[in-house]
Amino acid sequence: MHEAIELELVRNALATIAEEMGLAVVRSAYSSHVKEGGDSTAAVFDGGGRLLAQSNGAPLMHLASLRPSLAEVIAEFPVDTMADGDVFVTNDPYRGGIHSNDVMVFRPVCIDGAVTFFTASLLHVADIGGVATGGLPANATEMYHEGLVLPPVRLYRAGEPDHGIFTTLAANSRTPEKVLGDVRAMVAGDYAGASRLAELAAKYGRDRLLELCDELIAYSERRTRMEIAALPDGTHHGSFTIDDDGVEPGKDHVVRVKVTIDGDRFIADFTGTDRQARGPINAARSQSISGAFFAMRCLLSPDIPVNEGAFAPLELVLPQGSLVNPNRPAACNSRMATVMAIVEAMLAACRTVDPRVAVAASCNTHVYIMSGLEDDGRVWAYIDPQFGGGGARSDCDGIDVTGPLIFAMGGAFHCVEAYELEYPVRFERFSYWQDSGGPGRYRGGLGSRRDIRVLTDAVFTGRASDRTRIPPPGTERGRSGTGGGWVVNEGTPDERVLPPKVTSVELKAGDVVTMLTSGGGGYGPVEQRDPQLVLEDVLDGRVSAASARDDYGLVVDVEARAIDWDATHQLRKQPA
Repeated sequence: MHEAIELELVRNALATIAEEMGLAVVRSAYSSHVKEGGDSTAAVFDGGGRLLAQSNGAPLMHLASLRPSLAEVIAEFPVDTMADGDVFVTNDPYRGGIHSNDVMVFRPVCIDGAVTFFTASLLHVADIGGVATGGLPANATEMYHEGLVLPPVRLYRAGEPDHGIFTTLAANSRTPEKVLGDVRAMVAGDYAGASRLAELAAKYGRDRLLELCDELIAYSERRTRMEIAALPDGTHHGSFTIDDDGVEPGKDHVVRVKVTIDGDRFIADFTGTDRQARGPINAARSQSISGAFFAMRCLLSPDIPVNEGAFAPLELVLPQGSLVNPNRPAACNSRMATVMAIVEAMLAACRTVDPRVAVAASCNTHVYIMSGLEDDGRVWAYIDPQFGGGGARSDCDGIDVTGPLIFAMGGAFHCVEAYELEYPVRFERFSYWQDSGGPGRYRGGLGSRRDIRVLTDAVFTGRASDRTRIPPPGTERGRSGTGGGWVVNEGTPDERVLPPKVTSVELKAGDVVTMLTSGGGGYGPVEQRDPQLVLEDVLDGRVSAASARDDYGLVVDVEARAIDWDATHQLRKQPA
């Protein structure tokens, strides 16, 4: 009993250290989307590079990148050559990374003269070069279009910064002060974690602490394997179609998977997935692992600690040269299209494993970057990820305008007022997008509408990752949600409907960009929806009276706040 209590204390201590690191990074960062939305991750690893703990709400996509990237750092710089105070940096998507803007910083932590732990931080820096401000060009065809690529390099040597690396980072960024500020924020977070780990080792002793870390990893693996073993053995198939890659409009790309549960083994085989795309929707290996791991976790108890042991039972077949494991130097800044296709394909396959996880497709991330010039000639730029509706579930509606649940994180929407204070923009609307959720027995979650007026000339890059041309489909006879997109000066003579994936569109002062994020798919036949739920949706403004009539066959008297049953019966007598 004493050992179990000790193990729980250490588990929580490690998680708290990672959380403190994450808070230090967010509070120190320069980029608005980090300061306001918490787009960052911190984690603790042991000296062998095994994941021990992560900050609260850390995206699984980040964790699945930190793990292989740290392995690459250790391969480049053997542990016995590292010194206390060394710091390493990398962002190479083909050496464990995500894409150029997601920069990772690692610090070895020496206890009793030996590297015992690593602290790690990751955040999406504001700009690190590439053909478009912000590093997310929708028309990229190779990773060199997306920004500076850093192999594992030493950023600090025994506490002394390598000014050459910092100078190189600054020289390749349109917003050098923000990039350097973000990198130093990650270093500060890593140092905060190193200090706490030293205190923890002093409390338990280095050897005992490492024993408890081993047991914590073993515990997660045991729990994960037990949960998998409790599922029925079998093989299940699923697939998901991606809109396009931003370079070849109208061309579908399909992710296919065969999920096999064999005892305590969970195997996801993506043989048959389409070849890698010309455009940037390709998912580097670490990102495909993140999508598959997320989908597997949907079948398991959520209280299993996410550490190295939780990853161990997942076996993957990722064909080389495909969307899920592209060849260098394929572009991959819009990899969320493929990552979420992995998730949707696996969840579709797993509906027959556990009906409780049955869910219609959700909106994917819609990201835009706005930039321009200050009066003194400096570049201003910010990135703002937007989210739409979650897919309806087997027992309830989808979540409206959800935060980044697809990343398995607890991030927040960014503060409109903060953006208006920092940049020459004015947010004139941020609301539900009425009728965007797919009709069904359970309604898909609503997308959002955002209207932003630029107060100076600006440049807009929009990367609706997916699910606009082909909206999030419903399931079990539920209907699709509505696909989103971008419109400039809607409802005026100057209206322009932009493609879902656009790069460096010029805007004039006073232009208004309308952003529509897709609604989630519906679940089950519309005729089975509880009329009271339809009425509530109409009164709340989620569904229009017209949609209630046309999609659900119900006439709602808005003024009376009730269903007009006489008119409804007459409507339903009419031929379809």
